[in-house]
Amino acid sequence: MAAGNTPLQFNISVESASGNARPGVYSFRVSLFFNSIERYIGDPVTRKLAVDPRQLEFAVFIFPGKTSIPAGCLWSLRVWLRVNGDEVWVGKDPDFNSIGDASFTRLKSLDIKEQVYQAYVGRALVTFFIKWQRVGDGVYKYSLEYEANGVGGLLFDEFSLKISGDPRTFGARTIMPAGASHRLRVWLRSLVPLSSSNPTASYTLPFNDSYIYHRIWKSDAFKIGARLDFDSLGSKMIMGFPSSGGPQTIVQPL
Repeated sequence: MAAGNTPLQFNISVESASGNARPGVYSFRVSLFFNSIERYIGDPVTRKLAVDPRQLEFAVFIFPGKTSIPAGCLWSLRVWLRVNGDEVWVGKDPDFNSIGDASFTRLKSLDIKEQVYQAYVGRALVTFFIKWQRVGDGVYKYSLEYEANGVGGLLFDEFSLKISGDPRTFGARTIMPAGASHRLRVWLRSLVPLSSSNPTASYTLPFNDSYIYHRIWKSDAFKIGARLDFDSLGSKMIMGFPSSGGPQTIVQPL
């Protein structure tokens, strides 16, 4: 691409943590190549891949940043991978349906080690994995991962909860407004015993269930989507294009 009158080349390296080209953890690094000089930009980003890294596609673009001295030298860079605290939030039976433009996850499967949820984030189908490990007497550590079309990552880890019962007895609900940049919220749901929620009821019906919800995690920068229209960013955006030679495989000496 050309930034003003300056030709630029961005290189994206995808490196396996194990040193083998197989499903697992990979590090992504971006470098800028200009006038026979190459420099890394930012810190490496780690993601889990279940697809061939040579089949990945990226959208790379720049747009003018803030006013610079000299003028026309500051650019903001965006790289997208394409693939097919102190507050306490808690409530009983909150009306999640009142949240406009929200997308809710649905429980897909459940076993002794994890719960699997799915939801459409924008137009991308995303799978969320909630896993737990017992670390003490009634104490469990939970983690949340996501995966979309073979690419995923860790959202949080080492989240401790003390559960007086089966760790599978609670559910989680994640909420994502539609679009490409999302606010992700994770609520823990626990069933209220029938005797506590309705002492006069002598039998159980599905619509008698009552739950306590507690928000345990949030992110305001969960960026994912499908069929994103980058052209809508306007005429100032400069889109890069893949090199004609295609991706290169580099074997590091042992």
